[in-house]
Amino acid sequence: MRKSQFILVNLLKEKLQEFPGIVSSLEKKDHHFIDKIMLWLKASEDILSTYNISEVSEMAGFRSKILAAKMTEGRGNNIKKNQTKAAADALYNIQNTILTVLSPFERKMNDCREIVKQLLVLTAQTHTQMYDQSIPFEDFIRSVWLYILSENDLKMGAIKLKSILSEIDILMLMGDEIELSDFT
Repeated sequence: MRKSQFILVNLLKEKLQEFPGIVSSLEKKDHHFIDKIMLWLKASEDILSTYNISEVSEMAGFRSKILAAKMTEGRGNNIKKNQTKAAADALYNIQNTILTVLSPFERKMNDCREIVKQLLVLTAQTHTQMYDQSIPFEDFIRSVWLYILSENDLKMGAIKLKSILSEIDILMLMGDEIELSDFT
């Protein structure tokens, strides 16, 4: 089973949204800066590892450089400074690695998002799929998707989506993009 690209894009975006806070932590000389960047790196590694993305090794490499700075000889204060310097020197490359991983997935997701929007507009215009609040949202989305799959005029768009994304990703994307007011 393919892993969700929709979830991957959201997870990586969340990690990138956290990054300015880490940079601000460095700027403010926060004593917890090293802990924050190490936790961020480990969480990013976990995401990349879950999706079998090879850049996981690059993230581990950044973490190793910060850890290695701790192993250098010196007194307690110098060790912390060495670690902070190593982390600070790597910050741009760290975020750039995640951005580089995210970009192609995000581009693909945005392309699919446009197809989904078009399919939803065309479906809404038929007035055959009406939203009823007594029906669970997920069931409504699934019924709209089944309608799209069954309609000859919409089927080609559905096939294109299925060639790029898993059905779960398509349903999540539809749930994200649907304007319920168009279906009432």
